[in-house]
Amino acid sequence: MGVTIETEWPRLMRLTAAALIGCAPVWMVLLVWDFTDQRSAWQIFVRSNSFAIPLIELAFLLIVMARGFSPVRAISDLPKLTKIAALAWLTIAVTISFRTGSDHLAALIGLMKLFIASLFLLALIALRRSGNGRLFSNIWFGVGCGTVIYAALWLVHIAITTPTGEEWVILVPGVNNVRHIGHFAFSGFFAAIACLILLRDNNNLLVRWGPPILLAALSMGLALWPGSRGPTLAIAAGMAVIWLLGSGFRRQLGLFFGASLILSLGVVSLLPVPHPIYGIFGATGVADVEAPAGHDASSGRNVLWRQTFEKIEERPWLGWGVEQFSAFGPKDSLGTRHPHNFLLQISFSGGLVSALLALLIMCSALRYWRWPYGYGIGLVGIGGLVGIIVYSMYDGALFFSYPIMIFLLAIASAVKPLEKQLELDR
Repeated sequence: MGVTIETEWPRLMRLTAAALIGCAPVWMVLLVWDFTDQRSAWQIFVRSNSFAIPLIELAFLLIVMARGFSPVRAISDLPKLTKIAALAWLTIAVTISFRTGSDHLAALIGLMKLFIASLFLLALIALRRSGNGRLFSNIWFGVGCGTVIYAALWLVHIAITTPTGEEWVILVPGVNNVRHIGHFAFSGFFAAIACLILLRDNNNLLVRWGPPILLAALSMGLALWPGSRGPTLAIAAGMAVIWLLGSGFRRQLGLFFGASLILSLGVVSLLPVPHPIYGIFGATGVADVEAPAGHDASSGRNVLWRQTFEKIEERPWLGWGVEQFSAFGPKDSLGTRHPHNFLLQISFSGGLVSALLALLIMCSALRYWRWPYGYGIGLVGIGGLVGIIVYSMYDGALFFSYPIMIFLLAIASAVKPLEKQLELDR
């Protein structure tokens, strides 16, 4: 890729760019001022469509463009196979979504957010290949800060709204369901690993171990206390990959994970359980005996997946269109926006043809970018990528804008910087 970006950024600009991405959970709350138990129609619309994320990505793009990034050149430099596959996918998506789909507004919003996210990824890749390692370190630190600040905002929200009953599930700042806080828990945990890697040479033991362990414990607590199984599985899977690949660093990783898990379990076990889905039993799939139907280990996913597969069989090649699941999905789940499984989501939206095209787009581009790069922040990227894929297989996390942004950050983090590529070519 011929796009070059200045490597020396003014400190304020670099920290601003990092804060935009890292503190996204905070912006999701503040954009709609989500501190009330009575939400207006515009608040619900903005929050349910996660408009904060594409706005953040656009602002980040403007900053990177000011440092030399050209979206047009970045697209033109992509492998020809990637561009052909992307054009074919877009043609199918637009045709099916607007000719046979019924929710044209949702399709338009979905396609626009996908386009912005694609440009955001290209900007991240260009930054990574240009050697902006300090910026990526700042971004991951920012993700950790965003998780901490969001947890504080949630406590403020609880104090202001004093939720009762089902309000503990649906009355949550920035998201539509308490289980979606797992998106921030997942990203916060891998930000903690990034902190551990970046601070491992610090001679002050308190500085080296304290922030990573506390951040990881908080992140796991944000998954365990609301009973979120998806991020719990994702954290376990991503941590296992990082431990396997982290040769020479495994002892520190083991101590870090053990201390964080013990601390998190200890604190969560002392917290109240305000709703049957909350608590460690919910997060581990061991349903409470008083939990309502649908809150077992699968939460009804087995039925939803089977019925979604049956709908895919009705249109196996080109699918039903982008953002059309709530209209054309299984009758028992009408109103649900996605099937809680990424592969089923892609196949439902665009059929087998679009699924294969999406795979072709990513594989050809990642090969061109020399991915993966499993050192330093690259190790965090690989672990985060594996974790979020596991998350998406169980909970459909990649339907939502914030996990998609973290997914793209993980991909870019694991791309080899250009100087490493040149070393391999010598």
